[in-house]
Amino acid sequence: MDICFEGVGQTAATFRADGGVRPGMAVALTQNGTVGPGEEGGLPCGVLLGGVRGGAAAVQIGGAAKVGYTGAAPKAGWQQLALDGRGGVKAVATGGLSCLVLAVDEDEKSAVIKL
Repeated sequence: MDICFEGVGQTAATFRADGGVRPGMAVALTQNGTVGPGEEGGLPCGVLLGGVRGGAAAVQIGGAAKVGYTGAAPKAGWQQLALDGRGGVKAVATGGLSCLVLAVDEDEKSAVIKL
């Protein structure tokens, strides 16, 4: 039996979307009601769920979501995560968003986190 956390407690909202965002990307709030890729070290506000249509996109802002990571694999449990500047997240010692890391796939370089 596979373990699956994705979609648990999912809360989504529609935002305007800056260029360069794609499904599965960790995004930042770039201005009022708008998300974008954000800068390295910035705080993620959610994960883009689908493609951008008409300049808007659905963003998961709560619940369990799968995201890519760079650098050292985050450990299961509460971790400080920040944007990596490439659509994923990275574990940081301080200054990140406190997220519960539920599962890590080191081969795929992805993690399931609770936003």
